[in-house]
Amino acid sequence: ISFAWKPLTFIILANLVFGAALGGLPSIGLPPLGLIVGIYLLTFIASNAGDEFSFKAVAVLSTILAAMSYLAFNVLLNLQFPVWPAFIKG
Repeated sequence: ISFAWKPLTFIILANLVFGAALGGLPSIGLPPLGLIVGIYLLTFIASNAGDEFSFKAVAVLSTILAAMSYLAFNVLLNLQFPVWPAFIKG
């Protein structure tokens, strides 16, 4: 039995990085980077799991996912979690 280690690794890593970006890691001094940065990191890391990579396509997908996530979670569901990095005041 052989496993597809590359996709498995990138998908798990993308989810771990997203969680760290959304909530931060105070133990190592990483502040919360917010939903938007987390979505971009998640999408770019996970896109490396496949055999082909198109920066333009991943950038467009990331932007659409970030906008739709913001609308779904912050506007429609009114969930309160960081949208932007902690060092950006707004």
